[in-house]
Amino acid sequence: MKFKYKVMLYMTAFLSFFYVVSACLLIFVSFQMSLNKEKANALNAYRMIQNMLLVSNDMNQKAYTYTLSQLASQNDSMWKGIRLKQTGSGTLYYENGYLPYHLNDEDIRTMKTEECCLIRYIQTEDGQYIQVSGLVETGSVPLSLEISQDVTQVYTARETQLQIYKVILAFVLTAGSVSALLIAEKLTKPIRQLSDVSKKITDGNLSIRADIHSGDEIELLARDFNRMTDTIENNMHQMADAMKRQEEFMGSFAHELKTPMTSIIGYADLMRSQALDKEEQREAAEYIFSEGRRLESLSLKLLDLLVLKKKDFELRPTNLQTVIEGAVHTALPSMADKNISLKGRYDDGFCLMESDLVKSLIINLIDNAKKAIDDSGNILVVGRLTEEGCLITVADTGRGMKPEELSRITEAFYRVDKSRSRAQGGAGLGLALCQAIAELHHGQLIFESTLGKGTVVKAVLNGGRTK
Repeated sequence: MKFKYKVMLYMTAFLSFFYVVSACLLIFVSFQMSLNKEKANALNAYRMIQNMLLVSNDMNQKAYTYTLSQLASQNDSMWKGIRLKQTGSGTLYYENGYLPYHLNDEDIRTMKTEECCLIRYIQTEDGQYIQVSGLVETGSVPLSLEISQDVTQVYTARETQLQIYKVILAFVLTAGSVSALLIAEKLTKPIRQLSDVSKKITDGNLSIRADIHSGDEIELLARDFNRMTDTIENNMHQMADAMKRQEEFMGSFAHELKTPMTSIIGYADLMRSQALDKEEQREAAEYIFSEGRRLESLSLKLLDLLVLKKKDFELRPTNLQTVIEGAVHTALPSMADKNISLKGRYDDGFCLMESDLVKSLIINLIDNAKKAIDDSGNILVVGRLTEEGCLITVADTGRGMKPEELSRITEAFYRVDKSRSRAQGGAGLGLALCQAIAELHHGQLIFESTLGKGTVVKAVLNGGRTK
């Protein structure tokens, strides 16, 4: 059963109970008050006649009859019936009107013992009556006096009130049920809104919020619900961001492995398939060892940079010539299959940088330049020292790019020529990584390209200089 129907039933039940109890109590009190009034009237009439008989002590039967007849003719509205008779012999002195009950010997003994009058409520086919009976000591002759009072109108009034009460009860129940339903509908509307919002959130719409302004506890619940949803949405975004960073790390690391692994495999194959002198073996082994150590160190740094978003790498004084020569030397073996000339020019001096990451930046820029050259071309790497650090430029004689493509090439997974990049094994992560490394050095990447002539990429690194 829905909550609003429960509220309606509870409110209707409470209203019905309250009305029934109140109406029944009102009718009962009104009936008792009316009945007590009629009882008081009957007792007053009885005492009036009793006093008159006591004053007229030891009259004969005719005198009693005459007195009561005169009294009845003057006060016929005060009673329904009156009877006076002798208790011992049962001789009837006077009787007028209707008396539904006749005294018996047990009643006489009770009145003598308790010295009181008897009051009876009697129901007959004709109606309801109060009959007051008592003994009158007038001297030597004991008499019993009985008076009856018609109280049918009191019971009739009660029945009328009950009928009216039933009609009003039906109206109250109907109106109360409708009113309770409308109130319950209004009270439960915020709950339904909150339920609808929770269903939409369950379906994946984490941006929706409960807009409830009821000014009560439900509004407080809605605020708490919205705060909970905010927390869930933030956690989901953080999880999605973490997954994205992990994907970038895996893609970037795989991308970083490609160029040095080509050289490592080439040197290893050379050592395996050809007879080398000791100096050549030492040189090949040294290259394989140094590149292996660099890749090991690079993997941890890429993890910090891309996954953990670390920004406080230690920038150490590094010889610009050494970094560029190492990058060119690593990338050079992969140029032979496309007949590409790779050369480097550089200033001899020191600047502050993270050498492993900067070397990866240069290798990535060389690799992108290589992909832009279909067959036979030139790649020139130039390193210049500046007051803030250094400027590294990689220029190629490849295909070039359209102006509208330059603004998006540093986005992760973006590829200018998707079919060509896929064929060459590109994932669209190289330049995004280069941009992150440049920003780590408080710098940026600048692209200049002419379609059909080539591209120039400038890596501005403002990590600082050493004296």
